[in-house]
Amino acid sequence: MHPGPPPPAPRPQSVTVRNAKGRALLDLIQDSLETQPAVQGGDRTALVVQTLRSDDDAKFGKGPAEPMPRWLGNILASVVEFVGPKGLEFAKYSIEYHYLRNYLYVNRVWGEERAGEHVPGYVRRVVDRYDKDGTVAKLLEKGRPVF
Repeated sequence: MHPGPPPPAPRPQSVTVRNAKGRALLDLIQDSLETQPAVQGGDRTALVVQTLRSDDDAKFGKGPAEPMPRWLGNILASVVEFVGPKGLEFAKYSIEYHYLRNYLYVNRVWGEERAGEHVPGYVRRVVDRYDKDGTVAKLLEKGRPVF
């Protein structure tokens, strides 16, 4: 029986503390953590927009009919890891992408007025930053996909 691929090498994990309660929880476990200075590199902006567009296209049934072969996906992941955002910049990419994806969802499902009542200000600021050229508005113009 083939044992499968080796486990991935251990990598540092990031923790985001957003408020006093989060700080208090982190303080409880601080002594059991191994910490190191945060690293940061690259620019997340283009990757956020590309991921958002690709994800949105997939929701509307656009894109490849078959998934990417695993071997090619592994190569692509290695390239993105090498040239893409690193450390804090990667964390910001992930957070901003998810804010934008969820913003599109609530606007499409609830409508602009109701969504506006529920979208937090910090998400609205991220949306505004990515919508300076109309990127988010263009995606919303596509309407609502069949979920």
